[in-house]
Amino acid sequence: MVGAILVQQTAWENVVKVIDDMKDRGVLDVDVMATMLQEELEEIVRPAGFYRQKSARLQHLAQHIQKNHASDPRKMLRGPTRDVRKELLSLPGIGEETSDAILLFGGGHPKFIAAAYIQRILGRLGILDSNNYGEVQRFVETALPPEPKVYARLYALMVHHARNVCRSRPQCMSCCLRDACESSE
Repeated sequence: MVGAILVQQTAWENVVKVIDDMKDRGVLDVDVMATMLQEELEEIVRPAGFYRQKSARLQHLAQHIQKNHASDPRKMLRGPTRDVRKELLSLPGIGEETSDAILLFGGGHPKFIAAAYIQRILGRLGILDSNNYGEVQRFVETALPPEPKVYARLYALMVHHARNVCRSRPQCMSCCLRDACESSE
C-alpha cells in the first residue's frame, strides 16, 4: 500500500530506497505511521518526491486502517473487490490506478491496472486506442481470465516494455513487437 502511494509520479527505484528506510526505522507499522509527527514522516518520504502530499496521504491511510480495521491492512483488503476499491477511492490521494495497484499487489484481487504505459502500448499496437482508464481496464479484464497472477505478470511486462522500448520516443528497432505494431517506424 505504501509503495502504491509513493510511486505516484516517481521512479520505483526511489520508492524502494524510501521503503527500505521506513523498514529500518520501524515506520511501516500502521500505528507508528498513524501517530508520528508529520514533519518526521515528510523527511523520510522526501526522496520519493512530493513528500508533503505523500506523507499526508500515507498518514491518513494509516489512521483510516487504525480506526476502521484494527490497525490491520489485511482486514481492509479482505472484502469484496468492489467494496474495497470503493473504500480506497474514498481516501485522499488514492485514485483508480493507486487503488487498483493496492488491490492487485497488496490484496491479490483480480483488478488490472490500466496505467498510461498500458494505454500507450495497446494504442500503438492498434489493439485499443483509448486514454479512458475504465475502458482500457474493462478491455483487458474481459480478454483475460480474472487471475491476479496473470494480471500482475502482464502489467509488469508491459510496464517494463513501455519504460525500456515503447517509450514516449519509441525504440522500434529493438522492439520484439515491431512486426505487429501499427506505429512501428
